[in-house]
Amino acid sequence: MDCRRALKIVHGLFYGGAGILLLAILTLSLFRAALVPLVIILSVLGIVSAAAAILLGCRWLRCPRCGASLLLGGRIPSSLPNFCPACGAPLA
Repeated sequence: MDCRRALKIVHGLFYGGAGILLLAILTLSLFRAALVPLVIILSVLGIVSAAAAILLGCRWLRCPRCGASLLLGGRIPSSLPNFCPACGAPLA
Protein backbone atom coordinates (compact mmCIF):
# COMPACT_ATOMS: atom_id res chain seq x y z
CA MET A 1 0.00 0.00 0.00
CA ASP A 2 1.39 3.40 -0.85
CA CYS A 3 1.87 6.07 1.80
CA ARG A 4 -0.76 8.51 0.57
CA ARG A 5 -3.50 5.87 0.53
CA ALA A 6 -2.47 4.70 4.00
CA LEU A 7 -2.63 8.28 5.29
CA LYS A 8 -6.20 8.64 3.99
CA ILE A 9 -7.24 5.45 5.80
CA VAL A 10 -5.50 6.54 9.02
CA HIS A 11 -7.16 9.98 8.85
CA GLY A 12 -10.57 8.41 8.27
CA LEU A 13 -10.21 6.10 11.26
CA PHE A 14 -8.82 8.78 13.55
CA TYR A 15 -11.30 11.54 12.73
CA GLY A 16 -14.16 9.04 12.62
CA GLY A 17 -13.22 7.91 16.14
CA ALA A 18 -13.03 11.51 17.29
CA GLY A 19 -16.48 12.14 15.80
CA ILE A 20 -17.92 9.12 17.58
CA LEU A 21 -16.46 10.35 20.88
CA LEU A 22 -17.97 13.77 20.25
CA LEU A 23 -21.33 12.11 19.58
CA ALA A 24 -21.03 10.22 22.88
CA ILE A 25 -20.33 13.45 24.78
CA LEU A 26 -23.23 15.19 23.06
CA THR A 27 -25.58 12.29 23.83
CA LEU A 28 -24.55 12.29 27.48
CA SER A 29 -25.02 16.05 27.83
CA LEU A 30 -28.45 16.07 26.17
CA PHE A 31 -30.02 12.98 27.68
CA ARG A 32 -28.16 12.80 31.02
CA ALA A 33 -28.44 9.33 32.56
CA ALA A 34 -31.13 7.91 30.25
CA LEU A 35 -28.77 6.55 27.59
CA VAL A 36 -25.67 5.62 29.61
CA PRO A 37 -25.18 2.18 27.95
CA LEU A 38 -25.25 3.84 24.51
CA VAL A 39 -22.71 6.42 25.66
CA ILE A 40 -20.40 3.69 26.95
CA ILE A 41 -20.63 1.78 23.66
CA LEU A 42 -19.99 4.92 21.60
CA SER A 43 -17.04 5.88 23.80
CA VAL A 44 -15.43 2.46 23.45
CA LEU A 45 -15.93 2.48 19.67
CA GLY A 46 -14.42 5.95 19.39
CA ILE A 47 -11.39 5.08 21.51
CA VAL A 48 -10.80 1.80 19.65
CA SER A 49 -11.05 3.56 16.28
CA ALA A 50 -8.61 6.30 17.27
CA ALA A 51 -6.17 3.80 18.78
CA ALA A 52 -6.36 1.64 15.64
CA ALA A 53 -5.56 4.68 13.53
CA ILE A 54 -2.45 5.42 15.57
CA LEU A 55 -1.28 1.80 15.45
CA LEU A 56 -1.89 1.50 11.72
CA GLY A 57 -0.11 4.81 11.20
CA CYS A 58 2.94 3.44 12.99
CA ARG A 59 2.83 0.33 10.80
CA TRP A 60 1.89 1.76 7.38
CA LEU A 61 3.34 5.28 7.28
CA ARG A 62 6.90 4.31 6.41
CA CYS A 63 9.25 5.09 3.56
CA PRO A 64 8.99 2.31 0.97
CA ARG A 65 12.75 2.48 0.34
CA CYS A 66 14.43 2.71 3.74
CA GLY A 67 11.53 1.92 6.11
CA ALA A 68 11.91 5.13 8.13
CA SER A 69 8.79 6.26 9.98
CA LEU A 70 6.92 9.21 8.46
CA LEU A 71 5.16 10.08 11.71
CA LEU A 72 6.07 13.52 12.96
CA GLY A 73 7.44 12.92 16.43
CA GLY A 74 4.92 10.14 17.08
CA ARG A 75 1.89 12.00 15.76
CA ILE A 76 -0.07 11.54 12.56
CA PRO A 77 0.92 14.12 9.91
CA SER A 78 -1.73 16.15 8.11
CA SER A 79 0.08 15.57 4.81
CA LEU A 80 3.13 13.67 3.66
CA PRO A 81 6.32 15.26 2.39
CA ASN A 82 7.34 14.73 -1.23
CA PHE A 83 10.59 13.08 -0.17
CA CYS A 84 11.59 10.84 2.72
CA PRO A 85 13.29 12.87 5.48
CA ALA A 86 15.74 10.03 6.18
CA CYS A 87 16.96 8.88 2.75
CA GLY A 88 15.61 11.50 0.33
CA ALA A 89 13.70 8.99 -1.83
CA PRO A 90 10.54 10.33 -3.52
CA LEU A 91 7.32 9.18 -1.85
CA ALA A 92 4.83 7.99 -4.45
